[in-house]
Amino acid sequence: MSDSPGNTFRGSCVCGAVHYGVSGPPVRVAQCCCTDCQKLTGTGHATIAFFRDTDFKSSGPATAYEKTADSGNLTTRYFCPTCGSRLFGRNSGRPGTVSVYVGSLDDEGTDRLKPDAIVYVERRHAWDLLDETIPQFPAMPPPPPKT
Repeated sequence: MSDSPGNTFRGSCVCGAVHYGVSGPPVRVAQCCCTDCQKLTGTGHATIAFFRDTDFKSSGPATAYEKTADSGNLTTRYFCPTCGSRLFGRNSGRPGTVSVYVGSLDDEGTDRLKPDAIVYVERRHAWDLLDETIPQFPAMPPPPPKT
């Protein structure tokens, strides 16, 4: 992985059995207020950073759970089988991309991951206060242009 602190992120589960690292900048950072993210986090939304799969490496026994998303795409979420921490995921509609739950990242550098979109705001709870300066979408917008 790159030694550049601006493009390196590391994360792990609560018990330390699963670790991962990313050696590149995020493609997108979003907050998602969909019902699945609410149930997965036990709160109003999830903050998720999307990275190129080629920049991502993991170690440890992550377990996968698959579900068909609203879009019809297959979403695969990975979690620690010991402590249950949700860590990262993939979506068949975004090949070559891995999503990382920002809350599972180590603290160093997470302040660089400001969300650039809030999705599924039509499902947001009134008590879940979000940054009104971030663009909001009632459902899932199309992916950002490839660079």
